[in-house]
Amino acid sequence: MSVLFLTGLLCSCRTDGVFLHEVPGSASDARKAIVSVIGEPKSTSSNGQELVSRYHDKDGQFNEDIKNNKERRFTRITILGDRRPFDLQIEVVIEKKSIEGGYAFFALDEVLAKEMATKIKKALNQSLDKRNMIDDFRAF
Repeated sequence: MSVLFLTGLLCSCRTDGVFLHEVPGSASDARKAIVSVIGEPKSTSSNGQELVSRYHDKDGQFNEDIKNNKERRFTRITILGDRRPFDLQIEVVIEKKSIEGGYAFFALDEVLAKEMATKIKKALNQSLDKRNMIDDFRAF
């Protein structure tokens, strides 16, 4: 009985997307790396922890014409945690056009999410290589 309960609990706590754990640098560095990969975000949460990209195709190419296609994708990146090191959650959401003309959630694209995570990780590492230790130091 307890094994069945534990299995049900673990299955219900599953989170989707790709995670980058213990991201070095500040939240500002993470946002800069994210913007370098997804471009200027379509929307940002009030606390700046969640960024949503413009619509893109299955290859990750951003184009304004895609917002009217039968199928479109967008990337949602969430900065998790309130202090260093941060974790990043990357989700690529696939939406399909309904008969009424609106769009509805269809699935998550894990393959493209992994590609985006790799690009963000590379951008983070490049930004850390360029950073000066003294520039990041704050006495108080």
